[in-house]
Amino acid sequence: MRRWTADDDAELRRRLADRQRTTEIARAMGRTVDAIRGRAQALGLRLNPSNRPWKRPADAAPQTE
Repeated sequence: MRRWTADDDAELRRRLADRQRTTEIARAMGRTVDAIRGRAQALGLRLNPSNRPWKRPADAAPQTE
């Protein structure tokens, strides 16, 4: 398991602010989707609705990953 660095945290924040999908972030950062979700939670960051399909409004069209 690779530890998270301050640079990793900054990159995760930037990518979430850019509204990238969790799968894209994980691939780009060389981590698993679960690692991205866990780190975001540990940092108190919110995943975008496109990254949380269970939180998407009922009238929104489903997105594929």
